[in-house]
Amino acid sequence: MREPDLFAGRAPAKVNLVLEVTGRRSDGYHEVDTILQTLELADRVVISSGGQRGVEVGGPFADGTPADETNLAWRAAVALGRRCGHSVETLRISLEKHIPPAGGLGGGASDAATTLRLLQRLWPEATDAMVYDAAVEVGSDEAFFLVGGTARARGRGERVEALQPPGRHGVVLFIPSQTLERKTARMFAVLDSRPFDRGQVAERFAASPLAMIGAVHVYNVFEQVAFEEFPGLGDLRSALGTRIGAPVRLAGAGPTLFWIGPEEDAAGVAGKAVGLDCTVIVTATVGQL
Repeated sequence: MREPDLFAGRAPAKVNLVLEVTGRRSDGYHEVDTILQTLELADRVVISSGGQRGVEVGGPFADGTPADETNLAWRAAVALGRRCGHSVETLRISLEKHIPPAGGLGGGASDAATTLRLLQRLWPEATDAMVYDAAVEVGSDEAFFLVGGTARARGRGERVEALQPPGRHGVVLFIPSQTLERKTARMFAVLDSRPFDRGQVAERFAASPLAMIGAVHVYNVFEQVAFEEFPGLGDLRSALGTRIGAPVRLAGAGPTLFWIGPEEDAAGVAGKAVGLDCTVIVTATVGQL
């Protein structure tokens, strides 16, 4: 019996430096205008062919990550296999989870995008167009993770434009112990009753690149509702802001909060969260994949 083919890669987390919701689409999705940034924090993805079929999940944040065919990485593999004529019957995807799931950091979407890039090595017939189409079929952030770095995404997230990256920044993540079921759908539903954004913040950010980014430059429309919807999140934000002496911002649809600033300040910022009900992760921004 031959040894299985093995390919491995990193799947980085992200934060949204700008996240505007500009309307609701006829297909049920929302129009967004967002500036995304990949982080050094990453999952490890390994794919193998010729062994036992399925998804295996391990690592410090394995809990909450599906290990069945609903996993986004598996769905991405199925979507690409269908396009390029490959079966997934002997495919195995192993995920070593270092990105907290359901935290607004894009871990599942990043796993899916990395799986697609790895499968392109296993399946040479898979063109870039097939990979992109499979990514868009699976979700909204997957197309961005095919690019990484700093980028603007529009539509429902599938129209991605790489931007000039800022210098390396420190990022500190504060992950609360509680989240919500169906959080993104619930928060979009609340936003639907309010005026939509106009895309101006993302446009200004893209047109005038910044060398140094701080909380004052970050905008996330979900902050209008997150601190009402997530239990205790408003109190955590207030406590962190008081201790740090600067605001923290919401990552994606939450509930993760984050600080961004000079890399040399990150360890000191993280230390100020001691005793609060959250997991703290120190990381940094990274460029294109």
